[in-house]
Amino acid sequence: MSITTIILAAGKSTRMNSLKSKLSFKIVGKPIIEHVVKIACQISSKKIICVLNNPTETYGDILKKNNIAITYQKNPRGTAEAVQVALKAKQHEPNNTVLILYGDVPFISKKTLTSLISKTKRNDMCILTAVLNNPFGYGRIIRSNKKIVEIIEEKDANLEIKKINEINTGIICIKEGALRKYLKLIKNKNKQREYYLTDLVSLLSNNKLKVASHRTSDILEITGINTKKDLILLEKKKMIEKANKLLKKGVLIRDINRIDIRGNLKTKTDVEIDINCVFEDEVSLGKNTIIGQNCYLNRCKIGNNVHIKPNTIIFGATIGDGCVIGPYARIRPGTVIKNNVQVGNFVEIKNSTIDEGTKINHLSYIGDAILGKDINLGAGTITCNFDGKKKHKTIIESGAFIGSGTKLVAPIKIKKGSYVGAGSTLTKDTAGEGSLTIARSKQVTIKKWKNRINKGKK
Repeated sequence: MSITTIILAAGKSTRMNSLKSKLSFKIVGKPIIEHVVKIACQISSKKIICVLNNPTETYGDILKKNNIAITYQKNPRGTAEAVQVALKAKQHEPNNTVLILYGDVPFISKKTLTSLISKTKRNDMCILTAVLNNPFGYGRIIRSNKKIVEIIEEKDANLEIKKINEINTGIICIKEGALRKYLKLIKNKNKQREYYLTDLVSLLSNNKLKVASHRTSDILEITGINTKKDLILLEKKKMIEKANKLLKKGVLIRDINRIDIRGNLKTKTDVEIDINCVFEDEVSLGKNTIIGQNCYLNRCKIGNNVHIKPNTIIFGATIGDGCVIGPYARIRPGTVIKNNVQVGNFVEIKNSTIDEGTKINHLSYIGDAILGKDINLGAGTITCNFDGKKKHKTIIESGAFIGSGTKLVAPIKIKKGSYVGAGSTLTKDTAGEGSLTIARSKQVTIKKWKNRINKGKK
C-alpha cells in the first residue's frame, strides 16, 4: 500500500504566549515538529506534505532537510480546509492511502500507525481512538451497533454525548479516492464555523463506506501540546517512561523524577546514574559505569568501568574503559580519551587525544593536543593553542612529566620521557628522554616597593 502523509501544522500557537511557533519548542531534546517528521519518514512510501501557517516558521529547515513538501493555510478555517490545501500539492492517486498526522502530537509510535494503516486495507477509513477517564476537550466517537457513524466535537456536544469516554485522537488513515470525493462536501455548520475533518466520518458512513477504528492504550502517544504547561508535563511523563524502561533493563537510577533523558540513552549491565543528570542526543554507557550527580552528557560514548564524577560535562567525546573523569571536568567535542586515564577537577579538554594511563588531575586546559601514554600533567598546565588567527597542535609524547603551572605555546612537541619544570613557559621542543627543561623569568625583588606606591598617590 502506497502511503502519503499529511502533517497539519498551521495552528497559530496563541496559547503558548510566545513569538515563535509551539512546534519549534524542544521536547526531549528535539523540536516538537521533528519528532513527527521522523515518524512520517519511517511510515511514508510516497510524498510527505506539511501544512504551515506562514513562510517564516523557524523549523522550515527541518522540513526541507527531510524533503518534505510545504504548503500554507494562511487563514486557518479548520482541519478539513488544511487537508484540502495539502492535496493541491500532489496529483490524484486513486489507489493511494493518506495518513494524517498533527505537528503538535510528537510521540505517536510507528507500531500504532502500522496497525492503523493495516486496518485501512480492509476498510475505506480507519480512525485512531482512545478511552479516557476525563475526555474533556476531545471529539467523541458515536457508534451505532458498534460501528462508528459520527464524531461530535466537544463544543458541539450535548450533556449525554459528553459522557462518552471514547475519543477521537485526530489521527486518521483514509483511501485517497474517498478523501477527495467527500472532503469537498464538508460544511462549516458548527459553533466554530470551521470545516471539521471529522465530518468525513458521517459522510462516509451515510454513503455505506467502511469506517474502522484502532484503539491505543498509550495516552502519551496521542497527547498534543497547546501550552507551555502541556509541554513540560508531557516531556516529564515521557522521560519518566524512558527511565522506567531502563530500570527494567537493570540500570540503577537513583530517582526517576530527577533524570532527563532527552535523546537515546543506551546502557549495558550494572550502570548506575545518580540524581539530576541530563542525557541528550545519542549517549551510550558501558557496563559497571557510574554517573555522579549533576552531570551533562551529549553525543558521547562512555566505556566500561568508568566513573564520571559529579558536575561533569561531556559533549561530543569518547571515553575509554577504566577512566575516572571529574568532578567539575569539561570534555568538549573531538576529544578521545583512551583507557585508564584520569581527568580531575576543573580540567577542560577540547579536540584532543589522551592515551592510556595519562593523568590530568587539576585545573588544566588541553586543546588541540595529542598526549601519549603514562604522562603526568601538573596542576594548571595550559596548552596555548591559538595565536589569534590559527589553532596549533601540541604533542606530548609518552612518559613525559609536566610540572605545575606550565604553559606550552603551540606548535610544540614535548618529546618522550622529557621533564618540564614547574612554572615554565615553553615555546620550543624539548630534548627528550631524561632531559629537564625550565623556562622561567628571572626572579627579582624590589625592596621598599610599598614606599614607591605611596609616593605615587600624592
